[in-house]
Amino acid sequence: MSGLIALREPGRPSNLSAGGRIPGRFAVRDRTELQRIVMGETRIILTRDLSVMNPNLVVGAQGLAVGKLASYVLKVAFPAVTVGVNWQDCDIVEGMKGMPTNADQPKVIPRPRAIADE
Repeated sequence: MSGLIALREPGRPSNLSAGGRIPGRFAVRDRTELQRIVMGETRIILTRDLSVMNPNLVVGAQGLAVGKLASYVLKVAFPAVTVGVNWQDCDIVEGMKGMPTNADQPKVIPRPRAIADE
């Protein structure tokens, strides 16, 4: 795996090389920070690779928070798919509103997966 890895908290990695620095981006460290999210307006950035669910859901992918599925799961709409994302697997971007476009997404070439891949 290439890129810089730093620890935000003990045991909680953050990929600093994905997408660069985005103004207004802050890590969600406590569930009480979820109160800052305005459904249908707030953008979310993934801090964890969820490409097992969809090849486009890599670190740095941006989506729009559209609802809550549970007290700890956000319903996030990405340009290609809508999924549930754990609050610990995303950062909140303040100042950017609305649905992100495909141009806002990281450019990733999906690798072919073998049956033995975990």
